[in-house]
Amino acid sequence: MKLIKALALAGVILGGLVAPAFAAPATVAEEIAAFDKPTQAERLAVLTGLLDARGLTYEVRPFTSGKPGAPEGYNVVVVLAAGGDKDVLLTAHYDALVLKDGTLVNGVVDNAASVVALLRAADALKGQTFQRGLRIVFFDQEERGLLGAAAYAASPDGQRVAAVFNFDINAYGDTPFYAAATTPVDAPLEGVITAACQAAGETCRGLQAYPPSDHLAFRKALIPATSFSYLPAAEVDVLQGFMAQLAMGERPSGPPPRILGLIHTPQDVMDVVDPATVEKAASLAVQVARAAENAR
Repeated sequence: MKLIKALALAGVILGGLVAPAFAAPATVAEEIAAFDKPTQAERLAVLTGLLDARGLTYEVRPFTSGKPGAPEGYNVVVVLAAGGDKDVLLTAHYDALVLKDGTLVNGVVDNAASVVALLRAADALKGQTFQRGLRIVFFDQEERGLLGAAAYAASPDGQRVAAVFNFDINAYGDTPFYAAATTPVDAPLEGVITAACQAAGETCRGLQAYPPSDHLAFRKALIPATSFSYLPAAEVDVLQGFMAQLAMGERPSGPPPRILGLIHTPQDVMDVVDPATVEKAASLAVQVARAAENAR
């Protein structure tokens, strides 16, 4: 019944839009490019179409943030395992930034690539046994101020969350980095991250000053949370220094990292995306889910 209601709700939300049918299997690049749509509703339709193609059960959950000018938003929740009284969340936002002229950026680097990475992770994780709940949640309105994540954290399901592992900016590069623990609340995640990165064959770098993303909405609610990204190693170096200076209230002494000139601009396009990076992020997400289960 819940699935029927969710699908019916999705039909109402999309205002007559039909979720696209995807040939199976679609390539990573094809799935990411499909999100390049002129409206948020069409991006949601692409997401539900990709979930349907995988046979994954999901629920579209509307929320109202109360933020002036923000329309109703829609989070999409996939329950991969329903065990226990606590949930581990793998998350990514699917919305794209609205430019000043009212159009959307292409939003493939930020953040369709991460969405597809988690869809690929779901392919590997579905049907596996977990003692705790495991959910993949796709947030809306991250670009409006982390509104979808905040709505989930404040919902009854927010009380069930044991840990959040968010994925944001995973489109090119070979060096994974994450939002390092800044309070005792998040410190327990460091062991999970170390185990997951080792299992994935990755050397993950922790950044004390990580760019704002949906993990912050959960940290504000005192729920352990972090975010993962991939970039080239040299660009991580530049980003780390740039963000550290901003965090200290200093004006950055050097040019901004390349990524900050791509996202939220018309330059966020498919030419930048490397499918191999998306596959690496998917593998890391799988290992994060397994490490979180083993650490319970």
